[in-house]
Amino acid sequence: MSTVIDPLFGCELVTSRLDRDGYAFHGKTRAHIAAWVAVNGVVGVDKDGEPLVLDHLCRRRNCKAVHHLEPVTQSENEKRKSWKYRARRTHCPRGHELRGKDFNQVITPEGGVVCRSCKREARR
Repeated sequence: MSTVIDPLFGCELVTSRLDRDGYAFHGKTRAHIAAWVAVNGVVGVDKDGEPLVLDHLCRRRNCKAVHHLEPVTQSENEKRKSWKYRARRTHCPRGHELRGKDFNQVITPEGGVVCRSCKREARR
């Protein structure tokens, strides 16, 4: 699977085999799911037993950067489709503050909100 790193946003964009919705594949599995499972294991369920799905924080469906993925319920994933809902977030999934004096967030062309601190940590 060929990928290219977006230096501005930290996305690992898969450039091979995309489906009609823009998702990349690794074999028969979507590439972002395969990447998550390789690092973190299965996606699993929440505390109430509801299945979790992976949300692309960057909103780029062909991105497989694990630091851009967050397991959430399907209902939360639907809410996050709204820019107004995404823009209200104050912290990234790893706890970094997104706003404040350092303005630690970057907005992708697709309207995703990614954390600069997570991007720096992922490079190491």
